[in-house]
Amino acid sequence: MTDIISRQKQLVQEYQHAWALLQKDSHFTPAELDEMYRLYSGILAESLKNLDQLTLVVNSFATQMSDAGRLRLIRAATNGIEQNLSDLQAYNNRNYKISLSRASSMQDAAVTQKIYGLY
Repeated sequence: MTDIISRQKQLVQEYQHAWALLQKDSHFTPAELDEMYRLYSGILAESLKNLDQLTLVVNSFATQMSDAGRLRLIRAATNGIEQNLSDLQAYNNRNYKISLSRASSMQDAAVTQKIYGLY
């Protein structure tokens, strides 16, 4: 269960890092940033639903639930968080590459690569 919490923490940290960078990136329009925010919000909302599954497991000790049922919920939450993290990382990389493709000069491209860690 601690692995799931660690992955959720990683997801939130990666989101916060990427979002802070993207908001400062002049290669994106306000409308594009709004769309990015909407998609990031969706990924985060889905990850919270997966954490809610864990709450059910914890609360199931006070109610009736079989061990098999608990394991199914834990597995589903784990798989969901992993998928959320994978989706977030893919979306981050996509946005970073779009920014890089919009760089107007070699110097701008070098700065963009450095900012996003795309060496």
